[in-house]
Amino acid sequence: MPIFVVAFSWLLPEHELWVHFSENLLSELVQSTLILLLGVGIGVTLLGTVLAYLVVMVEFPGRKWLEWALFLPFAIPAYVLAFVYLGVFDYAGYAQVWMREVLGLPGFDVRSGSWAIILTFVLVFYPYVYMMARASFKRQKLNMIEVSRLLGAGPLRTFFQVSLPLARPAVAAGLLVTLMETLADFGVVSLFNYDTFTTAIYSAWGDFRSIEVASQLASLLVLVAFFLIYFEKKARGQAKYYSADVTNKKPYHAKGVTAWFISLFVFSVFMLSFAMPMLQLILWGWESIAEEWSVKYIDLINSTVTLTILAALITVILATILALPSRCKKDSIWLKSVTRLATLGYALPGSVMAVGLLYGINQISIINIYFGGESVNHIIYGSITLLLFAYVSRFMAIAYSSIEASAQQIKPVFTQTARLLGASRIRLISKVYLPMMAPGILAGGLLVAVDVMKELPATYLLRPFGWDTLAIQTYELSAEGLFERAAVPALIMVLFGSLLMVVFQYLDKKSTR
Repeated sequence: MPIFVVAFSWLLPEHELWVHFSENLLSELVQSTLILLLGVGIGVTLLGTVLAYLVVMVEFPGRKWLEWALFLPFAIPAYVLAFVYLGVFDYAGYAQVWMREVLGLPGFDVRSGSWAIILTFVLVFYPYVYMMARASFKRQKLNMIEVSRLLGAGPLRTFFQVSLPLARPAVAAGLLVTLMETLADFGVVSLFNYDTFTTAIYSAWGDFRSIEVASQLASLLVLVAFFLIYFEKKARGQAKYYSADVTNKKPYHAKGVTAWFISLFVFSVFMLSFAMPMLQLILWGWESIAEEWSVKYIDLINSTVTLTILAALITVILATILALPSRCKKDSIWLKSVTRLATLGYALPGSVMAVGLLYGINQISIINIYFGGESVNHIIYGSITLLLFAYVSRFMAIAYSSIEASAQQIKPVFTQTARLLGASRIRLISKVYLPMMAPGILAGGLLVAVDVMKELPATYLLRPFGWDTLAIQTYELSAEGLFERAAVPALIMVLFGSLLMVVFQYLDKKSTR
């Protein structure tokens, strides 16, 4: 519906305002957005793939704990990492003050150019590529690597000619998710004063009060998103996964200086992406918690937890129904297509989802009034139902992919045996399918919960009156430059997200034994 609505907006153009946007802003928006996507895409592909290969294929000091520690940046929202590094490295930040006063170096504007914002996105989004590439590397047969070594190929040649081609579908999938998240981001780009389509959508709506132009800009963002999906599928071609059993045997054992260099590299990424920002949040939070903490934080935590739990539960229930093994699903092209459409919401940035829903409801009200009815805006606008609808639609793909992966592991012999013993469909689901799909269901629910908790654009535009969340409080304080106060809600989010990621890691480790 949001896709149809934003496309429909072109039938009702606001000519003067659109001319202003197209003549003065559109070319700059396209250029800045493409630079951002290109830089982030290259960065996360290189970093995520290299890290995944090192922790899976190479034994080095600290590998075991670094392997799971590299997942922890998932718990940090992108806009939190952005305001932490802005607070430290901006012109008035203590890093630059120390450089100028102690080292005598000239200052610099961290917001100028695109390098700082690209680096921020790479540090916070590399886990998408890392997670998928790591799973692919773990399932590669080691005898292929051993044959390559016997034929005289060194580690680098084996990586580029054997391991990387086999992992290409996983890397491409992780890259696609990263680019979608970059395209959807509002918090980081606004904090860095970097203009993209997302900031233009908010400007059209907030500054010009034009939901039509906001919808038209959103439709262009949808085109970019679907182009990314098409490009990823074309680049992947006919490549498919042919997975083997997971093995923990390492084909390479780094020694001496090389081993410690690899360990230092991986540890540095962990420090920059999680440990240092976390430490800074703790220091800021400790200094400002007496001033910032009040009764309103109980309401913020309640709102955040309520929305997170409800959205995760609804999404997981619907995704489980879609992913249940079914004989008709194997034969029905129509059912496969509908399932595919149900998981396309992740291609829509939160801002597009919000604009599409609000604009659609507004048009329904106009039609209803035309035929003598009443407006439904006051009923649906600012309701929890609308916000949950946006969450479920947007994050269905995350839960579905995790649950479907578990469902595909159910061998047909289990289903056939249960049916031979007279099990009904309900009993088959409750006694066979759900217990065997439980790890995927729990993992999918945890990932959805983390994403819902961090989601800013959809929450910012659709939240009910008085339903501010920790994400909204963090963004509003950091946007005003109150980084120390913003650390309090940010720290609560990061701690909650880290706990969820630890549980996710436990489930992931348990499922791969």
